[in-house]
Amino acid sequence: MNPDAQKTTHEIFGEVIYAYTRKQAIEDGEQVLLTGEHAELARDAGWKYPVYLTRGVWDLIEQAVTSKTHCHILTGVLWNILLMARFGKDIAEDTRIFTVIITGCGRNRKQQLDLQVGPTDMDDPTPAITIMLPEDR
Repeated sequence: MNPDAQKTTHEIFGEVIYAYTRKQAIEDGEQVLLTGEHAELARDAGWKYPVYLTRGVWDLIEQAVTSKTHCHILTGVLWNILLMARFGKDIAEDTRIFTVIITGCGRNRKQQLDLQVGPTDMDDPTPAITIMLPEDR
């Protein structure tokens, strides 16, 4: 066996200088964990792992919901995002792109979003889903 194969990431790359954790991102408002009825909605859409949204996606939803012209409700917009994510195109083992129509959010009606599956956080390897704008990647 190759002796280098057993080296840890720390041994190969050195000490971590800085890391921005998901916990910090949630505290800073940069990510939102779907909880309560929103987590149940994610399960109903077929997602078995916790779902996080980036601030950019959450802002799109809030803009659509507060639009007086389109009369959206939060669970309706969120349901569309969660459901359309199931039918996206896998572009990597852990990444899927998908398109959803969201009116009233101040952008194009068709929104490309990305979904990534990865560890919940640096100290928690359990899987989690993050839905983000392409520029959030």
